[in-house]
Amino acid sequence: MDFAVYLSALGITASQIVGIGPQNAFVIRQGIARSHVLPIVAICIACDILLISAGVLGVGGWVAGHPALMRWVVWGGAAFIAWLGVKSLRAAFTPRALDAAGDVERGKRNAIRTILVVTLLNPYVWLDTVVLIGSVSSVYGAAAKLSFILGASTASCLWFLAIGVGAGRLAPWFESPRSWRVLDGVIAAVMFFTATMLVTQFGFGR
Repeated sequence: MDFAVYLSALGITASQIVGIGPQNAFVIRQGIARSHVLPIVAICIACDILLISAGVLGVGGWVAGHPALMRWVVWGGAAFIAWLGVKSLRAAFTPRALDAAGDVERGKRNAIRTILVVTLLNPYVWLDTVVLIGSVSSVYGAAAKLSFILGASTASCLWFLAIGVGAGRLAPWFESPRSWRVLDGVIAAVMFFTATMLVTQFGFGR
């Protein structure tokens, strides 16, 4: 166990995953509503660990070496993220959005299905974990792979527990329907921005 590599991986991963994207927005919204938070957080952590491990163990380099595959993933993911933005925007401007439940997934099966889709069909998740983190890990050498995976996984655990469980403390602020409408509007803006940046940065061949 190389503790220096562990801490480096923790910091590098935290810098990549801390931010409000489609996946984090869904976790926060479910956390505020206190709806199926633990299974959602567990799935996010498990997916991150699997993707980070795949990237560190060599998949990241293979994906990055196939530009055509990357473009398909980027455009498909951007379309999906944009659809999520439309859904949130509609929730913010329709009478149904005034219900504090909003678009929160109340059914456990639907909540699990949604977080899996938001995670695994979001190209940024793959780019951050498999490609970027996987590529950076190669600097530390083969002997440090396990330490790097453990450090990166720790960052993921801490982040998703913080936004999932911690978001529940904001519940009193969201007793007002207006707060839910603002949140939906912010999430919609994040989704549209993410989709636009994804296409701009990675959607066109160079």
